[in-house]
Amino acid sequence: MNRLTLTNFKGFIETTSLEFADLTVNVGMNSVGKSTVIQALLLVRQTCETIKKYSGTQQKEFHILLNGPYDLQLGTFDQITSDGSDKIFIGINDIKFAFCRDIDRFSLKISLNDIKDTLAENLFGHADFYYINAERLGPRNYQDILSRDQRMCGYHGEFTFDTIEQYRNQVIEEKRRRKDGDFTVSILSKQIEYWMDYIVPGIEFRTDEDADTRTAKLKIRQTTLDTDFNSPHNFGFGISYLLPVIVTGLLAEPGSMLIVENPEAHLHPGGQSRIGQFLAQIAFAGVKVVVETHSEHVLNGMRVYSLKNKIAPERICINYFSINDRIPGIERIPLNDRMDILKWPEGFFDQEEKDLAELRMLRRK
Repeated sequence: MNRLTLTNFKGFIETTSLEFADLTVNVGMNSVGKSTVIQALLLVRQTCETIKKYSGTQQKEFHILLNGPYDLQLGTFDQITSDGSDKIFIGINDIKFAFCRDIDRFSLKISLNDIKDTLAENLFGHADFYYINAERLGPRNYQDILSRDQRMCGYHGEFTFDTIEQYRNQVIEEKRRRKDGDFTVSILSKQIEYWMDYIVPGIEFRTDEDADTRTAKLKIRQTTLDTDFNSPHNFGFGISYLLPVIVTGLLAEPGSMLIVENPEAHLHPGGQSRIGQFLAQIAFAGVKVVVETHSEHVLNGMRVYSLKNKIAPERICINYFSINDRIPGIERIPLNDRMDILKWPEGFFDQEEKDLAELRMLRRK
């Protein structure tokens, strides 16, 4: 997937396109359309999965839920389109999905007679897919164990402990590993610790499962403070929010897509930069990564990784979302080989500069 087009979907009434690359970073102020883009991707993903279920049948029309799958909460058809409109268009590359009003106001209807034959060639519809919501679980002592068809760590990180326990000895490919000096252990459990220690120094963990209660347990210790293994409640929100991002990134299948909302949540600026470096490494190891963020530190960490590893700038797509005269717009922010940002539109990570300028002015007064 390298292009998404929206027409008549939420704020994007006029046809609007944005590009994707190996690493795509969507930035901008609140309520300018960043989440809308992710919701569109989730709707199309649900559509592809629904069609796949009926492969080989005579099914002509499909009903796509606006609420529930992928934790979508879009309400009704009238809440996501303009007054009087009867269709929503979402395009993935050259394939256009035309969604109509359904009898049930909480779902959409789509007929794929014209594009069903080409859908099998659409990698977005058939590759593995992972989504981590901005609203992740905070500290928990226990999490549920579910069947193996669960969505890896879950949309909110609710199955992270079980995922770690099930895959703890899986060997992580070299391109995703964090090296620990001259000697590096390649299995998942150690790689999680290496990356966690890089982002939040001194963190170690252990997991365990109880088949009788179908729960998985996590305990954490902080070596920098010489603590014993203890409840996650004693270590704040940052670690709990970070863990499912690390685990999913390490385990995501090559060629898959990973969407992460606000990876910077509850992290110190240094940790924000380093989670940016982690996501860049995962993206350039063969997982298509899409990030929604409000943090310049995350973006700068990605630039640092890319410059260190001589990544071509076209492999990174920074989409800046803004609203002018009540019309949402998206523009790609260009980079050069030195990872310089070549264009700084109004509102693009310029708040620090504005605040410092205002401080200087106030001091002169």
